[in-house]
Amino acid sequence: MLSPILVGDESTLEKSQYGSITGEIYFQFGDFCFPELRWNDFIEVVLCWWNKSVGTLEVSSVGTTVEFHFMDGPFYIRAVKSGEEKVTLNFLRRKIEGFEILASRDTEIDSLKTAIGKVSRKIVRELHRKNWSTNDTEQLESLVRKRR
Repeated sequence: MLSPILVGDESTLEKSQYGSITGEIYFQFGDFCFPELRWNDFIEVVLCWWNKSVGTLEVSSVGTTVEFHFMDGPFYIRAVKSGEEKVTLNFLRRKIEGFEILASRDTEIDSLKTAIGKVSRKIVRELHRKNWSTNDTEQLESLVRKRR
């Protein structure tokens, strides 16, 4: 069972004139990158959603399905709790009718939680260093504090 690597590159953070913060964020399992290598998205929003989703997985019963969305593009991850400590991640692309499964990987919920938490803390630190703050920043900080 491979542990997920969640790449959140703090050196790519940019703030738009409207205050939105974007940066590279994607999953990597070996040579497989999802949605793709160097995917750029609304990183604060995505990490807020994902922290909540992994929290739901932790306390839910086996068989529960939770989704991890990106803001941009047709990509998302459907996570199915396959055991008390295990999850199957289905990497999907929305289509006009339905979806396409690009890959599936089994991992431990704790590994997924650790990956999301590590990137979340790193992004929060960089946002503080840059002195950037939005409502999403505050929400992400709150979620990071709760996970410690």
